[in-house]
This record gives sequence, C-alpha cells and structure tokens, in this order.
Amino acid sequence: MERSSEEIIELARREIAARRERERSGSDIPWRFAFIGLLGAILAGMLLWPGTPLNWKMYAAVHGVCAQVHNVSLGGEQLPLCARNTGIYSGFLLTFIYLWLLGRERAAKLPPPAIVAALVALVVMMAVDGFNSLFVDLFLPHLYTPRNELRTLTGIGMGTAIAVAMLLILNLSLRRDPDMEQRVIGNWRELGGALLLGLLVHAAIYGNVAITYWPIAIVAWTGIVGILFAVNLLIVALAMNYEGRVVHAAELARPATVALALTAIMLGLMSWGRFWLEAQGLIVS
Repeated sequence: MERSSEEIIELARREIAARRERERSGSDIPWRFAFIGLLGAILAGMLLWPGTPLNWKMYAAVHGVCAQVHNVSLGGEQLPLCARNTGIYSGFLLTFIYLWLLGRERAAKLPPPAIVAALVALVVMMAVDGFNSLFVDLFLPHLYTPRNELRTLTGIGMGTAIAVAMLLILNLSLRRDPDMEQRVIGNWRELGGALLLGLLVHAAIYGNVAITYWPIAIVAWTGIVGILFAVNLLIVALAMNYEGRVVHAAELARPATVALALTAIMLGLMSWGRFWLEAQGLIVS
C-alpha cells in the first residue's frame, strides 16, 4: 500500500525526533554520573564531617534562608528549622511526594475552583499569622498572641499549596507530554490526604513523640533545600532551552547538576554571610 506524501513526511519527522531523543539520552549519561557524584559528595560532607552533630550541620546549612527564631524542640532536641518553616517545608515535601505517588507526575490542570480557593485560603491564613507574629516582634498592635503550634499549622497549609503550584509549573514549563486533562489535585479527599500528612507531623512535634525527631528534621530540612533546588532547576533548565522537551526526569541530568551546584553555593554563601553578620554584632540571631 502506497503512503501519501503527508504520511511519509510525518514518518520522517518521527524518525528525526526519535534520533534526536537517542542522541540526547546518550549525551545525558555523563551528566547523570556527575549529578550522582555531586549529590553523594554533599551528603558525605554532611554526614561524615567530624566533630559536629548532624543536626547542627543541618541548622548551619540553612542558616541563611531560615530565620530560626521561634524554634521548637522535639524529644529534648531543637529542630534545625523554626516552627513555621518546619511546617512549610515538611508540608511541601510530603505533599509533593504524595502527589507523585498518586500518579500526578504529568498533571498539568488546575484543581477544581473550590479547591483552588481553599489552597489560596491556606496561604492567606499563614500570611495573617505571619504578619501578626511580626507585629508582636516589632511591639506593634496585633490580633492575638502567637503560638508555635499555630505557626507550624499554618505553615503546613502553605507548604501544601506551594507543592501543588510547583508541580503544576514544572510540568507546564518543562514536560513535552503534560497531561492537560489531569488535575494536580482532583477532589477534597486528595487534598485531605495531603493535609493529613502534615497534621501527623504537627501531632508528633507537639505531642513530643521523641522517636520522630530525625524523620521530621530530615523531611523539613530536605524540603527547604529541595524547593530552592527546584526553583534553580526550573531557571537553569529554561535557560538551557529544555522548555517542553522533557519526558523522563533523567533527561534533566545536565540542568539538575548545575542547579545542585548553584543551590549548594547559594546556601553556603548565605549561611556564611549571616554567621559573619552575627559575629560582627550587626544582626542578632
């Protein structure tokens, strides 16, 4: 059966696209090893650097991006992030993983309007609580006495909203095959599941369940580092012309390696800068 000219052209286009995909996949392999090596070196430095407890190294690594005031202790140990950021970034990471496990890795459609409104309300609630806490610190009139329990709770809602927005942005910006018919969150049950994970963290912290110290510390710390990495990855990938090209996460090895290096440098410089300012007495921790 003879093919039409349009069919021949379409087959040629597919063959060219497949060839380019094979070439790109091959060129990404060294970058995958580079990413794994860099990540391994960073983790080894965090875990094996002698003379300093791991939780203090975690505290120091994010000292430039977390206020680390209004801190909270769990099992007699202070968490590396403040109460609000523990909520935000544990909520972010747990929600992001939860959505991935729900099969939303290609989802590119907003949640239903009512759920969008609920997510916006969660952001507003944290903003209100944050400004109220700021007014107390500045000795200005305020609505109520702030509490760490509320800082963490409103932070969890904010982190959930950030995770939904971040997954949507990444898929719309970088994926070649985003699913424009699949919602990032489809119904109230799914939103409730995401929030429940954060509420379990909240219950463990303020119920002082000591055995959960390290899981919560690692999740929250990974969340704050992870969101900075995700933003850098998006910027670097777009600058490298990856917009609308990605099918598999492994294809992002090159921009991910650059973004990981940038993230480590940014965290190091900001942390060093804040410690230096504190040593000079220019700011108070």
